[in-house]
Amino acid sequence: MMEKNKELAINTIIIFIGKFCTQFVSFLLIPIYTHYLLTADYGYIDLVQTYITLLAPIIILRFDSAIFRFLIDCRKSDDKKSEVISSSFYLILLQIIILIIIFIPISFFIKINYSNAILLNIIFISISSFLLQLTRGIGKNVDYSIGSIISAIITIGLNILLIIKFKYNAASILYASAAANIFCSIYLIIKNKIYKYLSIKKFSIKKLKEMLKYALPMIPDGLSWWIVNVSDRTIITVFINSAANGIYAVSSKFSNILSSIFQIFNMSWQESASIHIKDDDRDLFFTDILNKTYVIFYSCCILILVCMPFVFKFFIGIEYLDAYKYIPVLLLGNLFSAIANVIGGVYIAKKETNKVARTTVMAAIINIAINILMIKIYGLYAAAVSTLLSYIVVAIYRYIDVNKGISMKLNRNLFIITMAIFIFSSIFYYINNLVLNLLNLLIIIIILIILNKNMILIVLRKIRRIKK
Repeated sequence: MMEKNKELAINTIIIFIGKFCTQFVSFLLIPIYTHYLLTADYGYIDLVQTYITLLAPIIILRFDSAIFRFLIDCRKSDDKKSEVISSSFYLILLQIIILIIIFIPISFFIKINYSNAILLNIIFISISSFLLQLTRGIGKNVDYSIGSIISAIITIGLNILLIIKFKYNAASILYASAAANIFCSIYLIIKNKIYKYLSIKKFSIKKLKEMLKYALPMIPDGLSWWIVNVSDRTIITVFINSAANGIYAVSSKFSNILSSIFQIFNMSWQESASIHIKDDDRDLFFTDILNKTYVIFYSCCILILVCMPFVFKFFIGIEYLDAYKYIPVLLLGNLFSAIANVIGGVYIAKKETNKVARTTVMAAIINIAINILMIKIYGLYAAAVSTLLSYIVVAIYRYIDVNKGISMKLNRNLFIITMAIFIFSSIFYYINNLVLNLLNLLIIIIILIILNKNMILIVLRKIRRIKK
């Protein structure tokens, strides 16, 4: 158990070093976007980016997920690696060619703002996503992180150059993203000599079918998660306006700090779950990870909540101050998303992607229904609450379903107590009184120290050993 936890921790740290940069780039660039771009312009680009996150995985038929999972099973055989990589690569290349053939004529007949930048983003995000997951699949997590760091540095540099120096419009965000993904891809190809695994002779229809069986259910899954995360932005734009979407986008940036941190962990968790799914102590290991994950991400969630009253105005332009209202609901939603995805890691390990898709499709339907019915009445609150409820439904359903075959139990008493604490902290958050906020911050810090005391003691022991 200790070795498995250590392995998971090391992989998480390695991935975190790289992903910290890329996942937090959008957050770090918020001051630039909110001070130099109009709300409507930024709202449009944010909406475009959300559609790109939908299209890119579909273009490559979710083979980024498939190649990662299949390469885990053949790390010791170069021949099998070549078969998996070649079979998927040539299919993805064909998909990108088809995209270009379709997109360019459409752009002549339908006016799409920044169409060239959009096409470049879809292509190079698709390629870099495939290469990044390929790199993880062959066990090169350090190279994965370095590629991510390269992407982050270029993204930040070009945004600063184009928006601040040259006063270019919001299309700068898209061009910077495309360039960053190009350089990331070049690094991964050269560093891991990916070209040596490519061979027409190794192309296998049988292997392609196996991978398609795994990957295709991930398309409705990805689409459904996209709907849960993004449909509210589309509905906000249609039923309210782009400026309102810009405000909601800023609110989501803060709450997505938690989601960004979890995505880093989830990448190493899926790898560990896939490797250890057949171990004798599997149930004990999975239960331990679920409870530790909950405690850690709950701690992050409530810490962001109690700190936000003190830092929010320093990051945000005056036109975006309304974003403050929706952060608690979105934070809680991201916590339930973390729970759902930890449990979903079991489905990935067992290659039961059909169950992954089934649960997220259900959540997407709930999200859209609540949004459409309530957005006119409750405005942006309806969008935030619909997202929260969708994540809760997925978490509960997966928890019940997974425990039919695997014992993966969440500590119920801990869950009830921590949820009650979150509700009381949220009340102080909305009152927004300086004295109450300081008191709330102090109380939460004490609670978190108690909640994480075992982990804190382990860290302190290791620091003492290093000093000796």
